Amino acid sequence: MENKDREWTEQERAELAALLRQSAPPAELERRVIGRLATAGLLTRRRAPVAHRSWLLAAGLALLLVGFGLGRWQAPSSNAGPMARYLLLLHEDESFRPARAPAALQAEVGRWARHLQQAGELIEGDRLGRQGHLLTPSGPATGLAPGDVIAGFFVLRAVSDERALAIARTCPHLAYGGRLALRRIQPDGRVGAL
Repeated sequence: MENKDREWTEQERAELAALLRQSAPPAELERRVIGRLATAGLLTRRRAPVAHRSWLLAAGLALLLVGFGLGRWQAPSSNAGPMARYLLLLHEDESFRPARAPAALQAEVGRWARHLQQAGELIEGDRLGRQGHLLTPSGPATGLAPGDVIAGFFVLRAVSDERALAIARTCPHLAYGGRLALRRIQPDGRVGAL
């Protein structure tokens, strides 16, 4: 019997009309159908072939090893051997004339410092405020005198005085008329009471 020869009952027509009025099947329908198919054993999880799983395991292990290697890798340093620490002080006086806006100059010095940090030659550094106090044994603390101002500092790590000087010569502060003071930090000069 073909569909075109079959007559629909009133109940079938009513059910069909009700289905056509619905905009979407019930939200739980998919879950119920999948559950029943799985219960009947008609759905099974497809496992990847053994060769495919082995390849995925090998790729995951390779990525893990590469990540571990990158985590341990450090940028090559031009320093080799025991390192000494140096204090680099940035002086600004009337000859200091930055040709750039303060933010641009700060960004330039920041790039220089990041390069040193990546090379393992910078321990720390920062800009200093303009205001401060001068303490002397003979009187009360006074404000800093105008003129030569220590504007910032860097603590460097270098294998020799020559390397520390070479690093200091690349500081952008010099290009704008600033002066630098480079001092080796003596390892035997530790202050125990502080």
